[in-house]
Amino acid sequence: MQWEASSKPLAVDDPLLLPEREVHAELGINWFLDQEIQKGGYVTILAESLPWEKRLGKKRIRTTEGLTTCMELHRGRTIASSSWNFLRKRWLDREQELITVIQEETKRTEEKKEDGYRSLTWSMPRALQKINKAKREGEAVMSAPPFFQSAGRGDLKFWPRGRG
Repeated sequence: MQWEASSKPLAVDDPLLLPEREVHAELGINWFLDQEIQKGGYVTILAESLPWEKRLGKKRIRTTEGLTTCMELHRGRTIASSSWNFLRKRWLDREQELITVIQEETKRTEEKKEDGYRSLTWSMPRALQKINKAKREGEAVMSAPPFFQSAGRGDLKFWPRGRG
């Protein structure tokens, strides 16, 4: 009988738990989403989802329950709010352009899926990054893993600079 070689438990890579603490921060009253998080971080559980809405010209961007939606008639798109926040930080003051790119990328992805294409989970690009020292990934702007130094496809740069 041969035993499996010793391996590293997956929990080794888990982040440390946040300490429990009393926090008196009320969203929209004495703490806002664009402020820095208190040193050490914290987790709080709310009784209901808090919507967050921003206007970009005539477009409304609404975030609630982990999803961000562009509320544009006939062209609205929804992506994970974590993806939206990550991308808008990298597209610095070019959110209008980012919305257009997300709409184009979503349409492209939907067409590819109709043809049978399926996206990789992040574990595959992460493994390739470790093995090949990859520094750039390119699939779709809203699903590109944030652990790459840059991402893009062809001439479209998702980050660090956005288009061009």
